Formats: sequence, structure tokens, C-alpha cells
Amino acid sequence: MTAAPGIAAVSYAVPARSSSVRELAAAGSLESDPGMLERFGFDRVRIAVDETPYDLARTAAESLLREHDIDPRSIDALLYGGAPGSIAFSRPRDALAGARALCDERRFQYPATRLQFDLGLERASVLGLDQLACTAILGAVRLARALCIAEGLERVLCVSSEFYPSDAGREAITNCTSDAACAVLVERNAARNRITAGVTVTKGYYWSASAMRDEVMASYFPTAAHVIRRTVAEAGWTAEQVDWVMPHNVSATSWEILFRLAALPNARLYGDNIPRIGHTLAGDNFINLRDALDGGAVRPGDKVLLFAYGYGAHWTGLALEA
Repeated sequence: MTAAPGIAAVSYAVPARSSSVRELAAAGSLESDPGMLERFGFDRVRIAVDETPYDLARTAAESLLREHDIDPRSIDALLYGGAPGSIAFSRPRDALAGARALCDERRFQYPATRLQFDLGLERASVLGLDQLACTAILGAVRLARALCIAEGLERVLCVSSEFYPSDAGREAITNCTSDAACAVLVERNAARNRITAGVTVTKGYYWSASAMRDEVMASYFPTAAHVIRRTVAEAGWTAEQVDWVMPHNVSATSWEILFRLAALPNARLYGDNIPRIGHTLAGDNFINLRDALDGGAVRPGDKVLLFAYGYGAHWTGLALEA
């Protein structure tokens, strides 16, 4: 297999606390009936209590470097997306105070540059990504691939960390949410998990998801199917050749519908983490990829499609050759 930019390593971190859908409902953290959410495939989610988004981000990134014995000085760039500014350093119960800090000089205390310092990434330039919601780390990986090709960077570390403040509930349009961080290493010459295509469609008309909930729901499926077909085509594949889909962990029922619309007759959905940890916002796709690789589900040569939707509104697909 010819070397090309690809995913060299993935690591993630989740909080210690776990709650069931029924427990979330009893705590008033859900909008929908818990029985319906269980039928959609959700069982448990992870909830940060004492962990901050930055704590989880640092844990995920440190694990990646340690597990793969990577010299921090070999990282050329760090791309960070997720909880912004002072909010990244706030515990869920303190999120309001963290948000207020965005209105004073503390708004310049950035998690991306602190991560660079704490990890010892002495040579790495830093870019912060924002406003991509659940597609943040997919966007970071697409940008990392472009930097490897255009500027010859050898290693780019992408990190995303998201959480829900204590008073924000645990549901995003019939999806149960977990707090989590994910770290992905993109290398310019990767023998495995080569990135063969990346496609994003943004529809700014849906910029206010809460005000246009019904419109977002109506547009989600046809646009998702369109982006999946485009990603497959740009990878040079046929729909029949797709072996695996690494999903964002939204309703399993919605994925049954999308599979039919996208016409992927031989693809298997890696849905193990939908009941286990729910929707981790930006981290889902690569958390699923890590677990699928570790468990032996994805084998060398498999054609793997990653897809996610993010508020704002963005639909993103990424194609990998394992």
C-alpha cells in the first residue's frame, strides 16, 4: 500500500461517572421519554463531575503519546477544537463562571497553547478550531491532512474536548450525550488508515439549530446521504466497496434510515458505543475507530467511512483505507 497522510494513532478519555438513561430522566436531564431513547439504542452516558474539558484533553493526548512512544518534539502542529477559552478549564458546575471569564482578560487563556506547553510540544505551531460543533475533530483531521500535503508537515496532533455544563441537560435532539476528549495523530506517510477523501457541506441557513429544529431534522437525512455519496466517490470507491461506517453516536434508528438512503449494501455499522457511552459530540467517530481497531473488527485493507453532523450546520465525511 502506498504511503499517504493517515491516522497513525487515536486515544480518548471519558469521565469516571456513568449514568443510565433512566437515571438521567429521573434527574430531569432529558427532554424525551427515556423509553424512546432506549429504543433508539441509548443505555448509559459518561458525565464529568470534577474533570474539566482540559483535564480530559490532556489525558487523551498524553495517553496517545505514551502508548505509541512518540517524542513530543516530533509533533509539528497541534490543532485543538472544543470547549473554548476559560470554559475549557471549568468544571461542569462552574461553567457559568467560566463563561463570564470570556468577558475579561482571561479570554486570552487558551487551552490549545496550554496543551502545547504541558505536553512539551516544543516545535509545534498551534491552531484553534471553533464553530464546527460535532464535526470539529473531523475538520481538524482534514486540515491536518492538507498541512501534511501542502507544507510537508510530518506529524499533526488533533485534539477535541467537549462537555455539557451541569444545568444544560443531557440531550441533543433525541440523542443522549457524554463528556469526552479525543486525540488523533495524523502522519504524512502512514502505512495504515490512509485518508483517501474528505468532504464537508455547510448550510448556514440552519445557523440557529434551536430555532430551526424541525428544518434541521428535515434536512439532515438528504444532506447526509449526499455527503456520504460524495465522500465515497471522491475516495474512488463504489458504494458496494465500503466495509465499515464509524458513526457519530446518534440514534441507531436514524442510522438504519441513513444506510438505506445512502445505499451502502455491504457496509457494517460499528454501533457498539451508542449504548455504552452515547453521543460524545465531536469524539464519536475516532473513539469508535479506536475501539474497532483494538477489537479486531476493522482489518488491514478495509474501506472505512466516517460521518458526522454538527450544529451550525455542517455535514462531514472522511474516507480511510485501513
